[in-house]
Amino acid sequence: MDIVIPISHFDPENVKLHQIKSAPLKKTISFIYQEHNITLTTLILGLHPLKVVDLDLEKKQIVLEECKTNSLLSKLEHFQTNINNELEQHADTWLEKSSLPTLIKNPLQQWVKSKRFTLYLSTDPSSLPLFSQEGKSILSNTTLQPGNMIRVIIKIHGLSLQMSEDDIWTGKSRIQHHILQIYKID
Repeated sequence: MDIVIPISHFDPENVKLHQIKSAPLKKTISFIYQEHNITLTTLILGLHPLKVVDLDLEKKQIVLEECKTNSLLSKLEHFQTNINNELEQHADTWLEKSSLPTLIKNPLQQWVKSKRFTLYLSTDPSSLPLFSQEGKSILSNTTLQPGNMIRVIIKIHGLSLQMSEDDIWTGKSRIQHHILQIYKID
């Protein structure tokens, strides 16, 4: 059974890099979430209401922002900073058998930037569940538009490191995630 952590209870300090998996042209480091005596190997977050700024179905991404002054997105910003610092300082630990670039600085593609949060949609955005007061519908430019308020449930898979064909880390990485559900609340 998977547990959803509400963003209000999420503590970025409880996320640790766990295991590395290799695949052609990428390596993925999974996360674990440890709080008190509980360890979660699946990290699922329930976000608070956010406003849709942009929905681009061709690029398969959605850009969200907060409307309130107390920023819970700052927790995700803190999370990405922790991961970025971990990569800058300990990349050689995670990539022990791979070559590293000579300079590693800000290797993580930013999720939260200028108080906006960018999420990638699945390969088929129309398969993403969108719920509203009218029931379940298909995600499209007519069912979800900029200005709408939504809650999003995301699963964070891990950290993806982009590798060259020669098994050299390019110095680029991103947090792999998957939107599980979207709830339209206006």
